[in-house]
Amino acid sequence: MASWRPTLASPWTRPDMERVLEDALRVLAEIGVECRQPVMVERLAARFGSYAEPRVRFDPKRVRAHLEATRARALKGAAGADDVEFSLGGCWAGINYCDPETQAVRPARSDECAQMCRLWDARDLAGVVPVVPGDVPPEIQTLAAERIALKNSRRLGGCLPVLDAEEARYLIEMNLAAGRRYVLAEQICISPLRFNDRGIETALAFLEDPDVEVALWGFIPMAGASCPLDPRSAIVQAVAEELAHSMAGDALGFPQSGLELGVSPFDFQYGLIVFGSPEWCLYRTLAVQMGAFLNAGRPVRRGAFRSTAKQPDEQAACERTATVLWQALLGARRFGAVGQLSVDEVFSPQQAVIDREILAYVARLLRGMEVERDADSVALIGEGVAQGSFAGVADTVERFRAFCTFPELFRRWNVERWRADREPTILGEAWARAKEEIGRSAHRLPPDPEKKIDAIYSKAVEHVRAR
Repeated sequence: MASWRPTLASPWTRPDMERVLEDALRVLAEIGVECRQPVMVERLAARFGSYAEPRVRFDPKRVRAHLEATRARALKGAAGADDVEFSLGGCWAGINYCDPETQAVRPARSDECAQMCRLWDARDLAGVVPVVPGDVPPEIQTLAAERIALKNSRRLGGCLPVLDAEEARYLIEMNLAAGRRYVLAEQICISPLRFNDRGIETALAFLEDPDVEVALWGFIPMAGASCPLDPRSAIVQAVAEELAHSMAGDALGFPQSGLELGVSPFDFQYGLIVFGSPEWCLYRTLAVQMGAFLNAGRPVRRGAFRSTAKQPDEQAACERTATVLWQALLGARRFGAVGQLSVDEVFSPQQAVIDREILAYVARLLRGMEVERDADSVALIGEGVAQGSFAGVADTVERFRAFCTFPELFRRWNVERWRADREPTILGEAWARAKEEIGRSAHRLPPDPEKKIDAIYSKAVEHVRAR
């Protein structure tokens, strides 16, 4: 018995990738990374190279040694991990909400933000809230979103922008009142090849704080804008930047367990980053192959739904299915950016349900099929001909449940059956299922922690308004 599963062939050989790495090491040694934050400069220069204002330049041998240590951590982290199951994650916090009743794209009310947190809570997700409240002033959105997350979910919160250390301390206190640990995310890297001194300053303020988890986010190279349009050169810069990001984490005491590459195209018509285009898929192919190479052959299992569509419409269906299928063929199994549209500006609960159906489609395709069985094909055909149908032959009866998929949302009925069921729409069905999920979230904070969070929130709002 032989099984076949579809895959994509990667474009580069191992010597090709070694040459890309060599060029990335040259970029770090000859061009370097701009940095003016004194602690970062001192630590990077001492461990990895030298400093001539305003750029740190990295010694290739030391970078190689760091890469080998990172590869060892990646392999250790992979021990015993099950990377083959398809799964859905969360998304980044949308600044807009696609109203499931009207399809209007607008800021979310606080009660809608709470409702979407419960949708994620029903899925047992951690991480950032799916949408921020748009009925509060922008300067307190992070505080308001955190309070909503703590009250309406077991694990959501953290990671949204914080403008000063005092605001972060209030967020830490709110989490402690709920019995949680705050996640402070700082974007410490800016493409091309520059460290974000302000983000580093904030991260350093909490270096020794046991009540906060600090996440250092890396570069976002955009082909044709913040990195070269040329695909190979774009990956060379992405490798150099990710190595610099990783070394910065080590220097600050936040070592990474692996290296993550990404390059997204720039749209020359509208002047924006592009998610979900054919070019995005092509750049992703190189990033995935190079990422596995940097991580000692460990497959890149993280993927994401990608689209620039503003609503759960035909464009979203095309781009999201294409990008998820493409990434799955490259080895991705855990998919984020669920329900996330317009790059990351819009959240749609209907899209979050449709994404599950898309992933089920892709998972079935990637499971493949048996192409050689120990069966007498002539006899099997003869049996079906004799019965006048193959629906009742033993082979069909025994195998159809395992072989076929039965979608919950994308039902395959004919027009007569559809009309008999009152002509349901995909978006209507998706919103009904989302509401069912939301109803399964039973999280409630006890009264005392809730009062403490409200009191801390009020003080934090006063601080932000005075700032």
